[in-house]
Amino acid sequence: MKAEKVLEIVLREMRAYGNGWRSDWSGFDGRTLQWQLDNINSFAKKALTSDNDIDCTSGTDFKKENCGD
Repeated sequence: MKAEKVLEIVLREMRAYGNGWRSDWSGFDGRTLQWQLDNINSFAKKALTSDNDIDCTSGTDFKKENCGD
């Protein structure tokens, strides 16, 4: 996947997680945030070496861990 597309997805997902945490700090857990950011990192590394163009938007949990159901 092109780096520009990967960056677009990474930035969108980071904003989504940020907005989610901002909307409800009561459940904030640094370990969960770390897991979420690690997930974005893993996605980006995998996507940069992939020929497949993917885009995960609806529902998130980063679309059930990167486009699964």
